[in-house]
Amino acid sequence: MSDLQLVFSPRAKERLLQIAEYLSGQGLENAFVIEYLNQFELWLNKVLLEFPESGIELPEYGPGIRKVCYKKYSFVYRVTSSQIEILTVFRDNLP
Repeated sequence: MSDLQLVFSPRAKERLLQIAEYLSGQGLENAFVIEYLNQFELWLNKVLLEFPESGIELPEYGPGIRKVCYKKYSFVYRVTSSQIEILTVFRDNLP
């Protein structure tokens, strides 16, 4: 297992909040929304901490920027010597 730590940038945290608000606005219960978002973090911890270079490279966004997808959401991240920083989150089927 890696010594890297998974962290979310302020932008990624804001995007997750927007996703939670959207899901809540669809009439979903808060417990479901919380569990849904927790699944994102659990999956990211499992995949990226074990395989940090597994994402698709996005050189158009800068050196070392990568993307992984889970449940129709894209997670854009970069790996440094000490952490994996989730930079932003977006739904793939939205502009």
